[in-house]
Amino acid sequence: MTKILVIEDEPSLREEILDILESEGFDVMGAEDGVQGLHLAQTTPFDLILCDVMLPEADGYAVLSSLRQHPDTVLIPFIFLTAKVTRENVRQGMELGADDYLTKPFRTDELLNAITSRLTKQVAIVQIHQKLTHLQHSNLLKDEFIETASQELRRPATNIMMALKLLRQASNPEQTQRYIDRLQQECSREINLINDLLDLHYLGVNERPLQPETLNLQTWIPAIIEPFKTQARQRQQTLWSNIPPYLPMPIIDAADFKRILSELLNNACKFTAPGGKIVLEARCDLTASDGQMIMFIVSNEAEIPDEFIPNLFQPFYRVPEIDRWQQGGNGLGLTLVEKLAERLNGKIQISSKAGWTQFTLQLPIETNLPVALVPN
Repeated sequence: MTKILVIEDEPSLREEILDILESEGFDVMGAEDGVQGLHLAQTTPFDLILCDVMLPEADGYAVLSSLRQHPDTVLIPFIFLTAKVTRENVRQGMELGADDYLTKPFRTDELLNAITSRLTKQVAIVQIHQKLTHLQHSNLLKDEFIETASQELRRPATNIMMALKLLRQASNPEQTQRYIDRLQQECSREINLINDLLDLHYLGVNERPLQPETLNLQTWIPAIIEPFKTQARQRQQTLWSNIPPYLPMPIIDAADFKRILSELLNNACKFTAPGGKIVLEARCDLTASDGQMIMFIVSNEAEIPDEFIPNLFQPFYRVPEIDRWQQGGNGLGLTLVEKLAERLNGKIQISSKAGWTQFTLQLPIETNLPVALVPN
């Protein structure tokens, strides 16, 4: 309900205005002088203020001047009520930030029209203000992102230059090969970072259209996880999957889905100790509040401290000191996972407790099989 403050020292007029506004459905409060009105305006959120010019204690100009100096009240529409209006009065009020004047005596329709006009304009002003605030925040985030990305790009470039310098000074084949390997590693790191930055850009501007296709999970997922099984065996880890045979065949962008699962499996291998387990499983939730869902869960034996979890999907964020394999990374993988999940109308969630970390990808079921074939 729209809340209006009426600051008027003449009791009969104040009560008449309050009655009119209340009968029109407004939530109203009255003040008998400028000090009381200013206190109410500073302690109670109002959508509009009607204020007499000539008031005891503090006049209307003093009230308006105080309100326009505080960020919480600077945008409140303010209409002066006055018995006489000169050009100088209008100029003084407008310079202080008044929105309108009503000359006493005024008709009920004049009062209501002035209020309606100001409230309508205020909606547009608030929307513009919100857009400007959002734009300023977006620009700040963009500047921070560009600065961080520049730093990330410089790091492998610097290492490449150092490796080239050492390569020129190598005195035996072993040193030469070591520096060549380092160059290949840093070049791969630079290329991966550039590719991830480009992917984030394309996702942000939505330049790549979705290309949905029907996937048979029983044959498609084993092909995706085979390289990670090889990596897991080399690290004495165990990777297995559980894909029930009667799951529906989702209609989905295979490239996006593959990227999500690959990032999650890569993280699981990266943070799991020798002897640890990694599990990929899929299941259906036919009772989800936001529609029938298919869930893909990647779990691994490694726990992430609670204080790090809220930041995991932020660009360039890395959990400190748990990359036991020194595999490295640019901190963009999970950022891409979250944005790709949103692009597929799904969502990604994380939990970490009792020695396990679990990422759950939820996607809406779009299938060419009857849902009745899907077991509960």
